[in-house]
Amino acid sequence: MIQTIILENFMAHERTELELGPGVTALTGANNTGKSAIVEALRCVTTNPSMSHCIRHGAKEARVTVIMDDGAKVVWIRKKRSAGYEITLPGRDEPEEPFWKLQGKVPDEVRALLRLDQVELETGRSVDVHVGNQREPVFLLNRPDSDAAAFFAASTESAHLLAMQNVLKRRTVDAKRRERELEDRLAGIETRLDGLAELPAIELRMERAQELESTARRLQAQTPRLEEHLATVCRLARIRDAWRQSATILKGVEPVPNLNRVEGLDAVVRGLDSLSQRMSAARDAGAALAGLGAPPTTEDTRRLAVLCDDLQKVSAALRKAEVRNGAMTGLDAPPDRENTTHLSELIDELIALRCRVDRLSRWEEVLRTVAEPPALAQDTRLESLVADIRGLAARRAAGESELAALEIELRTVKDTLAARLEELGACPTCGAEVDAQSFLERRHAHDR
Repeated sequence: MIQTIILENFMAHERTELELGPGVTALTGANNTGKSAIVEALRCVTTNPSMSHCIRHGAKEARVTVIMDDGAKVVWIRKKRSAGYEITLPGRDEPEEPFWKLQGKVPDEVRALLRLDQVELETGRSVDVHVGNQREPVFLLNRPDSDAAAFFAASTESAHLLAMQNVLKRRTVDAKRRERELEDRLAGIETRLDGLAELPAIELRMERAQELESTARRLQAQTPRLEEHLATVCRLARIRDAWRQSATILKGVEPVPNLNRVEGLDAVVRGLDSLSQRMSAARDAGAALAGLGAPPTTEDTRRLAVLCDDLQKVSAALRKAEVRNGAMTGLDAPPDRENTTHLSELIDELIALRCRVDRLSRWEEVLRTVAEPPALAQDTRLESLVADIRGLAARRAAGESELAALEIELRTVKDTLAARLEELGACPTCGAEVDAQSFLERRHAHDR
């Protein structure tokens, strides 16, 4: 049985939630209040029509939700180009996979949950025995007898529907009989009232009593304000009497003498009060300390403080070691270290060559600033000096070629070292990140 109907952006309903009671539900009200829209919403859920005019103006889709008494929920979703269903079975929070592209059909799962199918007659027409409005009531009340006969022949619920029709007819007959009885009783009461004589005196007294009652109520309503006013008058009278007594007493009092400045006296009084409080506190402290023994002699605790500091440092180191040990518990053993003596010698040689190259570069920069030498006369010493310079130039060319070869070898060593470090991932000794450049320049050091 349906328990709740929720309309969202359906016709004139932006959001309407309707709780249904047991048995037959009747919707009544003024025109243009949305009654027919609720009936049309139920029919849309049960028939899935192809119309899209039910979508409220300005909305993208219309939704009609039907919640059954067992917790099942059926949602009919109508968009401008298509319509579909969402089903949530009892005891579940998430809906099943939605039904779309139905082409005007209703899924069997929805039919099984709602049980609001129309009855197909042999004549080709269908009859809705569940939902009706003022123009199309249920129970075939406005249909010809041929439709009723066809329905009884096609429906498996004919006996139940006949019983419901009989109950409805019986209730209609009982209601009409009750209406006639009430009309007869009303006519008898009106006849007895017409037979009563008028009582003008009583009516006048009743009118006077009503006037007196209204006056009494008005006065009773004004009573709290009058009591408040009287209380205010009494309070002001007491204040006036007190002022009069004070004025009478003050008439016989001599004028107040001139007063001297008492700032210094006030400071002395405050000092005396403070001193009195301190003396009282001292007496209390002396009384409290009277029964105590002499304090023990103090010892030098500097060594103890140093020992406490050492213990705290050791404790912190132990905690750090425990954390580090816990972090390294699941790690594999470190790989075997390779012999890097030849790399160290090669690095030292490269550093020395780099220094020599820097020195030669500086010499070359200095020599560029030197002017060309003047033409000299034939001199054997100069010839020997030139020969020496030429020898130095030859040595320099040889050094530059050797340096180029060493740079090529250095690049090869750096590439090999970078590949090896990439395989290791980190320093095999300390576990820190290291690259080939910092390793060659000896900027990577270990804590000792």
